[in-house]
Amino acid sequence: MFARLLAESLRRGRRRKLVAASAIALGTAGTAALGAVLLQAGDEVNAALSAYGANLSLASAQERGTLPVAALGGLGKIFWRNNLKAVAPILPLRVAAGDAVVTLVGTWFERDFGGGLRGGLPRARPTLPVEGRWPAEDVPETAVGRRAAARLRLGVGDQLAVSLAGRDATLRVVGVVGGGGEEEDQIFAPLVVANQLAGSEGRFLRAEIAALTVPERLQVERDPARMTPEEYDAWYCTAFPSAIAHQVEEAIPGGVARVVRQTSGAAAEVMERLRGVLLLLAAAVVAGTAIGATAAMTSTVIERRLEVGLLRALGAERRAVALFFLGEAALLGTAAGALGGTAGVIGGRLLARAVFASAGAWSWALLPYAVLLGLTIAVLGSAPPVWRALRESPARELKRAAS
Repeated sequence: MFARLLAESLRRGRRRKLVAASAIALGTAGTAALGAVLLQAGDEVNAALSAYGANLSLASAQERGTLPVAALGGLGKIFWRNNLKAVAPILPLRVAAGDAVVTLVGTWFERDFGGGLRGGLPRARPTLPVEGRWPAEDVPETAVGRRAAARLRLGVGDQLAVSLAGRDATLRVVGVVGGGGEEEDQIFAPLVVANQLAGSEGRFLRAEIAALTVPERLQVERDPARMTPEEYDAWYCTAFPSAIAHQVEEAIPGGVARVVRQTSGAAAEVMERLRGVLLLLAAAVVAGTAIGATAAMTSTVIERRLEVGLLRALGAERRAVALFFLGEAALLGTAAGALGGTAGVIGGRLLARAVFASAGAWSWALLPYAVLLGLTIAVLGSAPPVWRALRESPARELKRAAS
């Protein structure tokens, strides 16, 4: 009987119900769209900021100690290995170049070192401008910083002789590096060349690591030993910079990984502000939706005062009458929330594509929350007018409705 009454009630007075459902659907659509953009924004902000340099660094636990290049293969076994965009081992040396002394940076330029991981300085520092090209791997070539090239009077195609502790190498200049930083005073060569000059084999001083991470609000070092098991699992299985740095340390014996706070901190700050703006917009949308739904439901209940009076006069308890009207609102809100949530997910994807030039993954996980939001708005919007109607006596309601 109760179900039949609900079905009949939903069938009647469709104009008022359509107004209320439209308000709820529009509100849930706007909220779901903002949520989809917020989910997409995290990846896009991190991808954009990672272009300005590595966000993790790796060095030996011993001061001025070196690490074996072969150990970097262990990065292919960590939990977040697929988030490692680039790894560039660095071995800086002070070498003699004619009458001058310059810093030679031995590194990788393009190398696959296992587990599907790619390494190279151009990947770790993608914004460095190069006139010409970067050196090839394991070939006696060099890219010279702009200021160093001017001081040594070098250009693309010239030969550069360098020496260190009686060990010599002749390098062909294939590129000139700009950027405006210390790299303009350096020369870059393959790591194997730097190891030959240093009299070592397969060693590096530090490594730059570019990883896709989740912005981390706490810009301090976190100690896993002080976490509860639940906190540790949640932290370890989230792509926080500190969590990936911890896993890098686990994979590289004798290594110490640090988060480059200039990059990761900027991502966290940008995301914090963007999140605040989108949450305020979502709150405004929900508030406007609630007001519109309450107004529409109030009009519906006022129009149906006769039904309320008749139900009460026939002996229906207040609780049963309230359950009837709130159940009707719940069904209406659920349907409107599902419709609005679906439209919001689709609209959010289109909006993300327009803003970030990348649509990313579908955010269907937001749909249940949109349905719950629609149901909540409908029930809370209906509660005040239903309560006011039930407070009146049945005789007064029938008299008012008849007049």
